Amino acid sequence: MSKELLNTAHNVVREARRGGADGVRATVYRYRNSQVEWRESELERVRESTTMGASLTLYLDGRYSAHSTSDMTPEGIQQFVERTIAMTRHLARDEHRRLPDPSRYQNQFRGDLQNYDPRGSASITGGDRRRIARSLVETIHASPGANQIVSAKSSCSDSIGEQATVVSNGMEGVQQNTFFFVSGDVSVRDTEDRRPRGFWSTGGVMKNMLDSPELVGREALRRALSGIGQKRLPTGTYPCVIENRAVGRLLGDLSGPLGGNAIQQQRSFLADKMGEQIASPIFTVIDDPHLPQGSNSSIFDGEGMSTRRRAIIERGVLRTFFLDTYYASKLGTEPTTGGPSNMVFQTGTRSRDEMLRAMGTGLLITGFMGGNSNAATGDFSIAIRGHYVESGEIIHPVAEMNLGGSHLELWKQVLEMGNDPHPYSSVKCPSVRFGDLQFSGV
Repeated sequence: MSKELLNTAHNVVREARRGGADGVRATVYRYRNSQVEWRESELERVRESTTMGASLTLYLDGRYSAHSTSDMTPEGIQQFVERTIAMTRHLARDEHRRLPDPSRYQNQFRGDLQNYDPRGSASITGGDRRRIARSLVETIHASPGANQIVSAKSSCSDSIGEQATVVSNGMEGVQQNTFFFVSGDVSVRDTEDRRPRGFWSTGGVMKNMLDSPELVGREALRRALSGIGQKRLPTGTYPCVIENRAVGRLLGDLSGPLGGNAIQQQRSFLADKMGEQIASPIFTVIDDPHLPQGSNSSIFDGEGMSTRRRAIIERGVLRTFFLDTYYASKLGTEPTTGGPSNMVFQTGTRSRDEMLRAMGTGLLITGFMGGNSNAATGDFSIAIRGHYVESGEIIHPVAEMNLGGSHLELWKQVLEMGNDPHPYSSVKCPSVRFGDLQFSGV
């Protein structure tokens, strides 16, 4: 199939060049996704979709446009290219719109990314998905504390995809990927009409990376039950440990302002921080697009540029902006790539519970709810889920508390990185121990 997609991408590029385009990038793709959702004792939803299409980026006499189509017949592609070229001729010129320099396509990664499991995908039937989803919910209801359950649901999904990209100035490549995912979501009864929720999931690019649905169900219920008996705490500063699964929420607010659009338009609090200390010296983040079994691993990016491993933050110092060719040109610098792939963190030696003991008294944050973060200033305020900790032991869950402050100060308060990088995410961050942070409560 990949050869067929690559041939089609070459055909699209040839049609566009014959139509007068100076530069062309074409990507032809096919994806299949299947999902089963189960709620209580009933099958709630079944989804199955297969998508095939093409995206086309045109550069014509200083003009630029991007388009997509799902009509993959030869006649449909020809008409699609003709129409898009005609429309592009009416657009304004932009001197910064251009294809990447051909040197950026060189030295593609040749190793095995280990992110494609077609046998695993082919081995899962619709009956298997229903069985997994049903057994997860049944495990939840058969576990201790099930009498407190208000609602339990589960999801089982898997996807397989491939794409071929061809660029008129000398690039071609094929990428394939799979992903498997199972999750459980539980709400339980508490006082004052509260409904603590527990969520747990397992996922990966290879089928054998998944935990059992029984483990997922038990952990989802345990987390819901651990939220019973919430108490409010006074406003003030508290040291805290943020779990590996939760810290990605904050990291997203840190990585977003590293994008070229935000930098160029001065909507980023990090725009003038390159080479400066923005985090603790023990905080190092690597963008690794070649991570084996990484969910965002790739050999080329959205522009066709060969991917590279690079430091984002090194010992607390900002080292990388995510700049595609367009925004790099506007900023007068060299492109890197359009966005992060797998974010890999320097880890420590202690577990989450060992860090709680090192913290003594403070907060364990297990999740975030809503909130906001200002990309231009770095200020944020986010509601938390978590527990009050005393002498290293979890005492009770907390209610109605917000973590607030500035990202320019938050990451400088990192005291310790855990030894437990999150295995089921492209953000491979461990649990993190912070010094005193500002929390609003009663």
